[in-house]
Amino acid sequence: MTQENFEQQIEAINRAFHQVWFAVMFDRPDTRSENMQTLSFIDMHLIGIANENPDYILKEIRDILKVPQTTLSSIVGKLEKLGFIRRVINHRDMRSFSIEVTEKGKRMHEEHKADDRKKAEHLLGLLDADERDDFIRLFRKVADGMARH
Repeated sequence: MTQENFEQQIEAINRAFHQVWFAVMFDRPDTRSENMQTLSFIDMHLIGIANENPDYILKEIRDILKVPQTTLSSIVGKLEKLGFIRRVINHRDMRSFSIEVTEKGKRMHEEHKADDRKKAEHLLGLLDADERDDFIRLFRKVADGMARH
């Protein structure tokens, strides 16, 4: 493969990635609740992490999100103010806080999961069965590789 061919591939994947990202993030916002439209990707991710791991301390959540402490504090403050979460003393480490997802936050998490499922169904529906298996295998390989860096 030539360097020119590799450069063309970089450009092609960059265009495709942005096209998919835009469609996933911004396509049909009218189908999502007002609350879901006001939350960012990282807000939703924090709610999901806390919902699925109620015993994690804030430091563990910060490490997963890969954000500075000040950013995490801002996100937590915003989500508390909106009524999606609350800080509680962690039962494993009484010196640290965990995040408890409120009923409103749990409903939001379920709505987000349903929205993600619809997007995945649409994406996979564009491919035939063999292509789906190949796409998932390759996409998983890319995701795993990116997670290690």
